[in-house]
Amino acid sequence: MSEKDSSCWSKTTVTVVLDDSVFRCWLSSQNHLKDFEECYGKFFSGQFGTSVYGFRVLTLGVSIDGVFYPLFFDFIKKKTSNAYQKPAKVAQKLVRRWGEYRKKLTRTGYDFPTLHLSCDNGYSNEALAESCAQNGLCYISVTKKSHYVVIEGQKVKLSDWIEKEFIPAEQAHQASQKMLPEEDKTTFKRRISAYYCSKKQAVTLLFFRLNGSKKVSVIYSTSKHIFAKTLRRHWFQRTYIEQFFKLLKHVLQIGEARTKDKKGFEFKLYRFSYVALHAQKLVKWIRKQMKGFNKKGFITIQRTLNSDPDILDLLQEKLIANICKSNSYKQ
Repeated sequence: MSEKDSSCWSKTTVTVVLDDSVFRCWLSSQNHLKDFEECYGKFFSGQFGTSVYGFRVLTLGVSIDGVFYPLFFDFIKKKTSNAYQKPAKVAQKLVRRWGEYRKKLTRTGYDFPTLHLSCDNGYSNEALAESCAQNGLCYISVTKKSHYVVIEGQKVKLSDWIEKEFIPAEQAHQASQKMLPEEDKTTFKRRISAYYCSKKQAVTLLFFRLNGSKKVSVIYSTSKHIFAKTLRRHWFQRTYIEQFFKLLKHVLQIGEARTKDKKGFEFKLYRFSYVALHAQKLVKWIRKQMKGFNKKGFITIQRTLNSDPDILDLLQEKLIANICKSNSYKQ
């Protein structure tokens, strides 16, 4: 991509994404080494709705055109361990690793523009935002509505501003579109420049609703010049890392494969991540080649291929045709 026009970075929506997930894991060895004791423990899992034994892993990767490419992993250690660091502190380490990786690519002749980093409110942190700025990333995260901001010289709580300013403006917008056909109606959003009091920095806020949601979402970026469309589009790319985690846990069943120790879990994580990456690429390719699979997920496609050999033969023919086409371009 670095050899193509800079517009391709925008068209393919290249976004750096950061998030963590808890992987339930039973170890077959009781080898209580120091790194094991610091990392393995009881964490709350959204997947199970309760605390489970396992590892909490922070992942940084790049979403390119709907495919998540994992780059770096690190463990968020137990709060009870002496080596415990807040998740945002661990995130800073991964961002610095990204910066080193970027410099390495630049030295070998590859160059790319400043990319956007998307993360949830668990990583809304001023030190992390500063680290992003130092390593060629434009920071995007989520606010807390109980926080205060300064808008047009007035200090106001975000939840109060939504009630007094956003909702009345949204209702007026909806009233003005009442007579329009459904396909011509637009969603209402507000982009505001503000000073984020708790973060002690100037930010760009974006207020909007997800499709059909009663809740008003508020995201922000440290960039003063970012457009509303750009801010929202890059923030949404974090859904691909969530899908990546689901692929690891629900489809590939990473928790079913037992490991002896922390090093064994790391190897398992790398191996399963490699498989998950190619599973994403396979689904994308099949959706592109066959219109009937346009909205199908990996499990549905897998079941169809297992039950219908004709579709498998058709895909093999398309794959061979694409390989031949690719070889003719190289010649």
